[in-house]
This record gives sequence, C-alpha cells and structure tokens, in this order.
Amino acid sequence: MDGVVDMKHEKIPRRTCAGPSFFRIFMSMLCLLIMTVFLQGRPGQVWATPAAVSEQGILAGSRLRVVWVQDMGDGRDVDTVGGNLRLMGLDTGDGKGERAILGTANYAKPLITPRGDRIVYSDRIRKKVYVVNWDGSGLRELFAGFGLALWRDPRDGREWIYYGFEEMQKGGFTCPAVYRTLLDRPGMGELVWNKAPVNVDSFQLSADGRTAGGNFPWPEGGVAELPNKSIRIFTKGCWPAFTTVEGKPFYWIFDGSHRNLTIFELQNNKRRQVNISGAPGIEGHEVYHPRWSNHPRIMAMTGPYKVGSGGNRIAGGGPAVEIYVGRFNTDFTKIEFWWQATRNDRADFFPDVWVAPADGAKQDPVKVSGLKKAIMGKPGESGVTIKAKTGTVSVNPGKPTQQKKIPRVVVEARLTDPSVIPRPQDIAPYRRALLVNGYEVVRVISGSYRLKKIMAAHWVIEDGRVLGDAKREKGKTYRMVLERYDDHPELEGERLIMDSDEFKLPLYYELHK
Repeated sequence: MDGVVDMKHEKIPRRTCAGPSFFRIFMSMLCLLIMTVFLQGRPGQVWATPAAVSEQGILAGSRLRVVWVQDMGDGRDVDTVGGNLRLMGLDTGDGKGERAILGTANYAKPLITPRGDRIVYSDRIRKKVYVVNWDGSGLRELFAGFGLALWRDPRDGREWIYYGFEEMQKGGFTCPAVYRTLLDRPGMGELVWNKAPVNVDSFQLSADGRTAGGNFPWPEGGVAELPNKSIRIFTKGCWPAFTTVEGKPFYWIFDGSHRNLTIFELQNNKRRQVNISGAPGIEGHEVYHPRWSNHPRIMAMTGPYKVGSGGNRIAGGGPAVEIYVGRFNTDFTKIEFWWQATRNDRADFFPDVWVAPADGAKQDPVKVSGLKKAIMGKPGESGVTIKAKTGTVSVNPGKPTQQKKIPRVVVEARLTDPSVIPRPQDIAPYRRALLVNGYEVVRVISGSYRLKKIMAAHWVIEDGRVLGDAKREKGKTYRMVLERYDDHPELEGERLIMDSDEFKLPLYYELHK
C-alpha cells in the first residue's frame, strides 16, 4: 500500500448547539464531510490516526516507537552538536502523537533499547552517555563516552551497550576503539574493536553480535568481524547499516548524492540500489540520517533538504525536515510504503525506530551457520580486504570480474540548467565532487538517446580543489562522451551536487577527456 501516514492532526473545534435536532444532524454531517476531505490529503498520500497505523500502515499488526532529536533553534544543527535540542518520541500504540521526552539540552544519536522501553543517548557537551525511560522518567548517567550501538544477547536476553570515546577527524566524528558493557550493570569496558577508527553515525551489529557494519573510518564502508578480527571493505559512502534477515546478513551504504542506498546481500554477493528520495513529501530532494530499525524491513530517514543552494543542502537543515519511516518489499529492491511520522515546524534529525515483536515471535532470530563465511568471504574471493592500523591489504583477489560493455552515447548539448559549483569547504569532509547540469540535446553523434533534455554529471572538485575546467557557460554547446551514471558503481560514494529538480530524467556521467 503506497502512501504516507501522517501522525498529527489538527483538532476540529467542537460546537455545542441547542437548536432543533435537524440542525444538529446537519452540523454533524457537515463536520463529517470536512473531516473526510481533510483525512484524504493530497493524491498519493494516506492519512491516519496513530491507532490506524497498526491496521493499515507501515507494518500491519505491529506497534512502532520512534525517537529523534528536534532542533529548537535555527534548524541547522544536523549533526546535533549544540545545546538547543529536544529529545522527541512517538508511540503508535498510545494515541498521543509527537511529544517531548526530555527538554532542551544536547542529545546525540538516540537509540531505543532492544526491549523498546528505554532510550540511550549521548551528550556531546558533557561527553557522557545517558539512559532514560520511554516516558521521560528515570534519567541517569551511565558513563563517560559516546554510545554507538545496543545489542540484546539472544541466549540470555541481557542488553549490552557498545561505546567509544569520540574524536573529530577529517571524516567526521570517530572512535578509535569500541568497547562494550552491560547496559544495566556498567562495568569495566570490554574491548571489541580497535583495528581501524569507527565513525559514530551508524554502527550496527548482527543478530548474533559477531559482526558489525560501519565506516572504518569514513568513507570506507564495510563489515567487521568481532571481537577485533578482520574487516571486509565494500565501497565508499556514508551512513552504513547492518541487519540480519532470517540468518542472512545484509549491509547498506548511502551514496554521495544522498538519495540512494546500495544494499549488499552478503551470502550470495548480490547488490541492489534502492532510491529513498522518492517518498511523497521528499520529491527527489536530498535525504539524510538513514537507519535500519530492529525489524529488517523497516528503516527511517530525514528530509527533504532543500534550504539554500550549492554544494551542501544537508547543512541547511530547515523546518521542513521531518522523520520518514519506510518499509522495504520482501526482496529489498524498493521501498513499498512510506509513513511521514512527524509533521511540525521544527527540524527533526537522527531517528531510530523500534518495532514491537509480534506475540509469541522471537525478537532476534539468529542462525549463525555460515554467517562468518558469508560476511568475511574466503581466501581467493574477489574483493575480500583486511584493513588494519598499518594499512589496507588485499587477500588473493583472484580472477578479475569480467566487465560487461557499457553503452555509450556522444552528444552535442546546450547548457540550459547549470548547478552552482560548491566551494571545497562546502562539501567537507568530502574532497571530491561531481556536479549535475541540465542540457538541451542539439545532436546525437553516436549511440542512442531520444529525449530532448539530458542530465549529466562531471567532475568539478578533486583533492580539495576546484578544477580549472569545472565552470561552464549557460547557453554554450558542449560535446560530451556519456555513460549511464548507474553503470559506474565506483561513483556511489562520491559527493554528487544537483540543484535541478529534474529527478525523473536518467542521469549520465561525462567521461574524462
């Protein structure tokens, strides 16, 4: 069922009247008609009360809890580093809608505990980790550090917290080492990883706790074998995530355009790209903070980001940024349903979603047979990499994968919709960027292209410097050798700048001359 479910409704004032019964009936019918029109919403959207979500919404028959950080200032604290934030929550089972769990302070990376009854968050100003009950009671300090992940041991049900000590590096906030301790009985931290720095934004564990997905560090995305063993690097990108689907490991990484997830099914080396910027209300603009929930088919994100212009719309934030929850289809090739969880006049960041397990269902189905082999690969397998503090070493890459011939088109095209070239500091921590421009096709020299307009990306920044031929003149005709952008998976982790709203046109990549 496609659409968006809005959790928040304006209350229609109740009118009392002592007139004739037919007048009361007339007013009741009028109110019902108004409410019906209101609930229908815009085309392609579904509006429902919180109680209806469990029946027709994101996951039939399940109760969801969502936690996030709300900016009470100018809406630009996307990385949650300031003190003018609120901790927010929403429970589809209580009918209360959006509400503040804790008042103004610093809240970073809030995480719902595996049982769903508490929230763990980090305070970047105090450099400490805290836990609080879902209703805002029982707030207590755990220890110094930064909370990275929560995990419930399927053998005994105990909840563990994985944490580190945050440092600012060129790729963002990282922890040089990861430790763990029991959430309810914190003690001396047990070292689980220190072979490479870990970015704090998204670090998630498999159901059996033996592996974790993350950036090691940004932009290197991969999966680490715990405790403190090897790591497999897949590609470059940000906001990685990891889940286990009926014993099968899945990993994703977010692309540089901030619109697509590349999902790796590790047991059979399949990969697929899922666009998450097409949700109603996003309309192709950039999104951010993607995160897998405790249920593998449910994910969350924030968007749309459309404030300002140029290289970094994410930094603009803005009051239009809301929390969206999506449901993957069964083969993880697309999002089949979207729910807009929030609707307010504040910027909302860093969501985490918890799905209550169905009655009698196990919350953490674990099948460990073959899991390590599926994730880490085996000697001789192409792409298996071991990364340590001393560097990155390939292990017997074996025969190279046979490359299919990529269709190519050569065109002469007039620049009609130029994007603004960003400054190198605008794209930090990225040091390379491609820019997407819109062109009117004047002539197809070779290959096949039938549309009148074409969108093409070319390099504008490399090694932190704007290229000499980056700037192009509107109205001028350029000869370009192009291939489909999707045929170049090596570009997935690169920063892609696009000011145009022509999201439905196929995107091409201009080859270096």
